[in-house]
Amino acid sequence: MKYSKWHVLSVCVLLVSVLAACNTNSYKLRDTNAHYLLIDSSVGYSPSVENYIQPYRDSLQMAMQKVIGYAEQELYGGLPEGLLTNFVTDLVLEECNVVADDHLIDVSVINIKGLRVPISKGDIRVENIYQLMPFENEVVLLTLSRQQMVELFDFIAGCGGEGMAGASFGIKDKKAMNIRVAGRPLEDRNYRVATSDYLADGGDHFEVFTKALAREGSGLKIRDLIIDHIKKLSSQGQSVNSELDKRIYYAE
Repeated sequence: MKYSKWHVLSVCVLLVSVLAACNTNSYKLRDTNAHYLLIDSSVGYSPSVENYIQPYRDSLQMAMQKVIGYAEQELYGGLPEGLLTNFVTDLVLEECNVVADDHLIDVSVINIKGLRVPISKGDIRVENIYQLMPFENEVVLLTLSRQQMVELFDFIAGCGGEGMAGASFGIKDKKAMNIRVAGRPLEDRNYRVATSDYLADGGDHFEVFTKALAREGSGLKIRDLIIDHIKKLSSQGQSVNSELDKRIYYAE
């Protein structure tokens, strides 16, 4: 039986991994050497490699094509609010509060640029959500003061809107006015905000998040939340839908 260089490489890597796991002795690196192995069209087709990969490819394809729900209408982005951002921020807020401790989440913020494609009307497949959210973004829970919440809403107003749930405000002269959280005016207290780790790190110029009073990882991937939420709706006989409710609007 002939073994390709790929088989030999795989066996070597496996042996090294097993030996390393079984041996508790400590080692010190004495020397290293390396060379580049160019992998392009000149490598040619390898039936053995293809046969090895095929079952994994088939399994992945089957998982990606699984229907998890149905959309009543096309959900698309938009400013100052959009059907897609409303749907995603609503579900992030809802699902985070399902697993939250006694301190519930007040507001969720997901940037519209992070949602790469609309959700089309009709069957929703796992693949569609990977296209929608191709990043491994995690939900981060931030604690902001009242003044920081004003700064956050002013920033969103200056951008002409963004994905947000749990709050509402009007935009006038690129400032937020008539701010409401859970239907009530801002109070002199701290608020908890669920957002992506990308925005929490100051991405898309969300500098206010970098000054949060506290930051807590959730261990929840946004893409997983979307998939699980759609599955839950489907199990309850509900379709995916959204509406524009003037959570962000242009004031007269």
